[in-house]
Amino acid sequence: MEQVEAAANAVVGRRRRGGQGVPSRQEQVLLASQVGERLREAREMQGYSQVKAAQMLGYANSTKLAKIEGGRDSSQIPLWVVKRAGVLYDVSIDYLLGNTESMEVGEVRNHAARDAIILMREEWERIRWRDMVATREVQDRLEAVESLVTLLVDQVGEAEDALARVEELNPRRWDNVKGGARLQSAVDRAAATGRTAQGKLKRLHRDARSAAGGVQPELELVYT
Repeated sequence: MEQVEAAANAVVGRRRRGGQGVPSRQEQVLLASQVGERLREAREMQGYSQVKAAQMLGYANSTKLAKIEGGRDSSQIPLWVVKRAGVLYDVSIDYLLGNTESMEVGEVRNHAARDAIILMREEWERIRWRDMVATREVQDRLEAVESLVTLLVDQVGEAEDALARVEELNPRRWDNVKGGARLQSAVDRAAATGRTAQGKLKRLHRDARSAAGGVQPELELVYT
C-alpha cells in the first residue's frame, strides 16, 4: 500500500507543480488503487468480511467490491461507494481519498479495538453454532422417541384389531369371559394415550426442527 500511495502522491504533486490538468489514464488507475487499498483497510479495521461489507454497501455480491479494493475494476470508483463506506466503516472521507493519514472522524481507532470487535464476532458465532448443535441433538432424540411411540401406537392398534376379532368370532362366549370388559377398556385407553402422545411428539418435533433450521440475524457490533 505504501508504494501505491507514494506513486499516487507523486502524481498529485506533479499536477500541482505543473498546473491543473486532467490526470492520465495511468494516473487515474494509481489514485483508484490507493482508494481501493484504503477501503480494504478500513473494512478490515471494522472486522467486516468482504461479502458482508458488499451487502451493506448495496451490492448483490462481493465481486464488485473485490475489484474496487484490488484496483482491478477501473480508474473510476463510484462516489456513492466512498460516501457509504465512510459511514459504514466510520472513517474520514479524506482518509479514503488519500488526503489525510487520519482514519478517524473523531478519536483514533487502534488495533486493539479492531481485534476486540473481531473476537466478539467470533465468540458470538461460536455460541450460535454451539446452540445449533445442541438443538439438533435434542431433535435427534425426539425423533428416536417419536419412532418408539409410533411403534407402540401401531402395536396397540394391532391389539385392538385382535381383540375385536376375538369378540367377533365368539359373540356368545365373549359376554361370559371374566375380565373381558376390563381388557377391552384397558386396550382402548392405551390406544387413546398412544395417539395423544404421538400427536404431541410430532408437534414438539416440528418446533425443534424449526428452531434448528431457523435463520439467525447477524449480530452487528459497533465500536464507539
